[in-house]
Amino acid sequence: MRFSRDRRGQSVVIGTVILFGFLILALSLYQVQVVPQQNGQVEFQHFEEVRNDLVELRAGIVRAGSTDRAQYETIRLGTQYPTRIFAINPPDPSGTIRTSDSYNISVTNGTESVNVTTRFIKYQPGYNRIQPSPTWYDASVLYIDERGNGGGFAVIEDQSLVGTDGTVRITALQNEFQQSGLGRVTIELYPTENDTKSLPTGDLTIGVPTRLTGEEYWDDTEIPAASYGGVVNDSYDDGVHKLTIETKRKDLELNTVGIQKAPEGTNPVSTVSATAPSEPEGPPTSDEPSLGEFTVSVSKSTGNDKIQEATADGTTVNPDPNYEIRLELRQGGDSKQNEIQMTDPFSVSTDSPSGNPKQLDVTVDLLDGNGNVVQSCESNEQLSTSNSLNTEQGDFTCS
Repeated sequence: MRFSRDRRGQSVVIGTVILFGFLILALSLYQVQVVPQQNGQVEFQHFEEVRNDLVELRAGIVRAGSTDRAQYETIRLGTQYPTRIFAINPPDPSGTIRTSDSYNISVTNGTESVNVTTRFIKYQPGYNRIQPSPTWYDASVLYIDERGNGGGFAVIEDQSLVGTDGTVRITALQNEFQQSGLGRVTIELYPTENDTKSLPTGDLTIGVPTRLTGEEYWDDTEIPAASYGGVVNDSYDDGVHKLTIETKRKDLELNTVGIQKAPEGTNPVSTVSATAPSEPEGPPTSDEPSLGEFTVSVSKSTGNDKIQEATADGTTVNPDPNYEIRLELRQGGDSKQNEIQMTDPFSVSTDSPSGNPKQLDVTVDLLDGNGNVVQSCESNEQLSTSNSLNTEQGDFTCS
């Protein structure tokens, strides 16, 4: 008996194997090339967002000291990559913000001296794709520091210690603080009450700690020559230098601000202006437009718990038709936003980012006539189909 050779099924099997191979190859290329590129875009977007957060933190430190009113600034510590079904993400990049060791600001007239402690702030991202260089707040300067990786540094905000007229305004930052994670952290900034201890009078020499040398930065600033006394390298510690400023008592304003609580320690000074009386406590009064109370709620997609649209309804104070209210929804690296003219009351809606996620971060901004953000409210928790967020319950931090 002889059996015939039947090859009719071989072409189907071979074709299936080839198609499967192409599929594996396509997924491999997607994992190796597309996923890192998209994740890098998410990291860069977060880098820009947290840079703006740190600019606002720097401004909040100065405001807290100069106005004697607490400030609350929100920092996006980390971010999340988009969810993938057929590919693998690395761990979501977290971030850490912390204060440095404390160093003394010295104020002397040659016979009397006073020391006021201060700290730097360091933010360190944990990116997987782009270079995770830290950002420092240092003697009023905000900069990205790549010196530890053999590079230089990039200034985001220049010094504001000494004005071109020689006026000196120093804000000492006190208290130890550190926070790490993926989400947002609210930095609470509290000024001290006026201290009865006075500073020396007359001609003063002030020593301010800084991580930047004169050659790297301070020699090229616009500090008047009569006020600039140079920088003594490694005066406090290895890599921590002393910036010397010459001034008079009448031209000096020195404030202290504590992170998360009022400063505690040696010689906290709130204000040392010789002639300006302290203003009475009371609620701030302003005719400037601002956001009032508002609630953000959602409408969900039919048949599931995904967010299709979100709406912010609320009130405003001193509405200006040239101003706009913006509602922004974010999930990972995706976002959607919409602006409307400022009215009282107001209602602004926007669609959910792509994919209609189940949870979203929310920001409600007030923009002036030039498109600048004059008030920003960040959600302290994520919005979902099972909850709404409102300012009366403390679901937002506004600055």
